[in-house]
Amino acid sequence: MRRRLSAITAAGLAAVLALGGATGATASTNPGGGKGGKGLCAPGVPVGPEGEKFYDPPSPLPEGEHGDLIWARRVDAPDGARACRILYLSTLQNGTRVAVSGIVAWPDAPAPRHGRNVVAWAHGTVGGPRMCAPSAVPNPAVDLVDYFTYDSPWGIDVGVPALTQFLGSGDVVVGTDYQGLGTPGVHQYTVAVTETNNVLDSVRAARQITDTHANRKAAVLGWSQGGGAALFAGQNYRSYTPETQLVGVAALAPAANLGPDFEGLVLPGPTDATSAAHNAVLRINVYRGFLAAYPELKATDVLKPAGLEALRGDGVACIEHFSDVVQNNLGNTGQLDTLFKPLSEVPASWHQRFRENTAGLVKSLVPVLVMQGTADTVINPNSTDEYVKRACRFGQRLQYTKYQGATHQTIPDVAESQYLTWIADRFEGRPAPSNCP
Repeated sequence: MRRRLSAITAAGLAAVLALGGATGATASTNPGGGKGGKGLCAPGVPVGPEGEKFYDPPSPLPEGEHGDLIWARRVDAPDGARACRILYLSTLQNGTRVAVSGIVAWPDAPAPRHGRNVVAWAHGTVGGPRMCAPSAVPNPAVDLVDYFTYDSPWGIDVGVPALTQFLGSGDVVVGTDYQGLGTPGVHQYTVAVTETNNVLDSVRAARQITDTHANRKAAVLGWSQGGGAALFAGQNYRSYTPETQLVGVAALAPAANLGPDFEGLVLPGPTDATSAAHNAVLRINVYRGFLAAYPELKATDVLKPAGLEALRGDGVACIEHFSDVVQNNLGNTGQLDTLFKPLSEVPASWHQRFRENTAGLVKSLVPVLVMQGTADTVINPNSTDEYVKRACRFGQRLQYTKYQGATHQTIPDVAESQYLTWIADRFEGRPAPSNCP
């Protein structure tokens, strides 16, 4: 039996809300306090430790189903919202139970009779180390502002796009950190089943806090790495969380192509001075995640000595600093063969895993929205075209919009009105559009 939990007055996520477009928001002056004890998020849920210790789960892990909360802790918020950091149970692709962290926010207002719909956010690439987790800044009311708006050449912003708009529409918003970010273990980057399990279990965790009044309807919005996770969630959710009524998945510049020949990273497309480093960083992250997930794979089958050195750096630096490490290992020529063995020489066992983690090879069970910038030098727009061609062969409801001149960094902003309307329409049960041939 799944336990049901109730939250009392909570505060949460001031800086992230501001990034979503809030103006004039004022942070709570009583962070984590109030009735029921400091930090209490929900009766029946232990209050998690403060600071970094929040991300160290108990050992052994408590009994329970995937999606069950381990503990939670209230965080600061502006007027009109409540939020908690959460630590919950999830599973890896091989069924191993793990703890995963994240954050959940909901409107501080009476809920409608039918409850609140849930929007699950799947963030983009932040790097490999635990410290890169989006929710893991020490003081959300202050530190998240700098964390989410740093001037990175990658333009990575792991705040939730349009968060205040979703909350203003009455939705619950939950964001997973993914396994291995925040919590212990090597992050299984782009391992589809692990990532989608983490996303789907975050929805279950949000429903356990009964003050969210979360109902069973959910949509997934993802960007880049998270865009790929969103697409797989649409393919896998019924077998993993059948009680969730997933109404659709929206993917911004999704990492959708890893196989059969790693085409997502080798197709021609827009380039700039950082393209070689972007390509190398993504591949090294993929290799590190696969090595963690699939013990039969060997790093020496895909990486040269300089690549092995860069692989070690992926475990100690977040993405904006790791890209500098990779650039140094590429050398003056910027040639990828400095780091990587030719894909034609990579064993079949690797190519099999690439293909398993490529979206669009089976039909999505829910409508899909894909948004891609034509000037994206991180996720190749031609790669996204290939995903759409594959997915459309199944006759599913898929809408694909290409934004002329949009980059990887700007697509969450320029496509905002589309995914807000599209997700709202799916919650209302309106017919999903499709422009598949």
